[in-house]
Amino acid sequence: MQSLLFKEGYIEKDKDEKIMITMTNGSMLTKKFDEQINDLMLHCLDFSFDKFHEKGVWNDDYERYSIFDNGIMVASISAYKMKMLINGEQKNFLQLGAVATREEYRGKGLSRNIIEHIFTKYPDTPAFLHGGNSVLNFYPKFCFRPFEEKQPYIEYKLDNEGDMLSLNINDPKVDMYLKERNQYSKVIDCLNQYAINWFHLLYRHPKDIYEIPQLDLMIIARQKGNVLTVYDIAAKRNVTLEEIVPHLCFKGVDIIHFTFIPDWLGVDYSMKEFKIDDCNPFVKGSFGVEGEFMIPRFITT
Repeated sequence: MQSLLFKEGYIEKDKDEKIMITMTNGSMLTKKFDEQINDLMLHCLDFSFDKFHEKGVWNDDYERYSIFDNGIMVASISAYKMKMLINGEQKNFLQLGAVATREEYRGKGLSRNIIEHIFTKYPDTPAFLHGGNSVLNFYPKFCFRPFEEKQPYIEYKLDNEGDMLSLNINDPKVDMYLKERNQYSKVIDCLNQYAINWFHLLYRHPKDIYEIPQLDLMIIARQKGNVLTVYDIAAKRNVTLEEIVPHLCFKGVDIIHFTFIPDWLGVDYSMKEFKIDDCNPFVKGSFGVEGEFMIPRFITT
């Protein structure tokens, strides 16, 4: 199998075939690579990284491992080197994502080669990912095991008049808040989440961005029926939910869901069942978190 190499590569042998695995990160990006990964994503997942690439936030913590055949990317997996906060202590993890193989190359062990290579390079690093229903039996082959997430919530009535101060996604304040985030969960969180945060804003929440300038924070939230979901809060200083609530101009809210652990907000929260269709969490190793928890949705790839 012939491969196209950008700036760095690793060679492994798979049975009688020589496999070249190319690693590319933020320092190695080329226009040709952007075109290749977008073509693969569109072919396999009906998705494009165009907006993410244009933002220019991909850094060296985000590595992509790919296999090429005759100059065409045929399989690829991303590995994000995450500086997690677990029980208030920093621990290194990998998060795998954007797993894709062209249909005509499936069943040849290409994803297996890439995953094995990643864990040869990072043998002692725990890892996690979210996979679809079709791969429930695939990831356990690499010592991943499924685990259950729970969602934090509080019963809280909101009927505040007024309008939230929306932030346009292109407003420089958005980038400032992400860079100057200064509050994290002591249960489970991530220190180097900046690039992934931008991914979620660009693709999933461009219209859900609000600012509370009195509190030096940006909040990502959306109301559906009587439920207000708070996806993320980027705060530059210590702040409590009690301080935030008077500024939340939403009406008819009875329940507030959080997609992160809100312990740092000083809130007495409960946990409930959480499941997204065709999205199953797996971990290799252990998070070391006691009790129920959720990986913050704004750090998942």
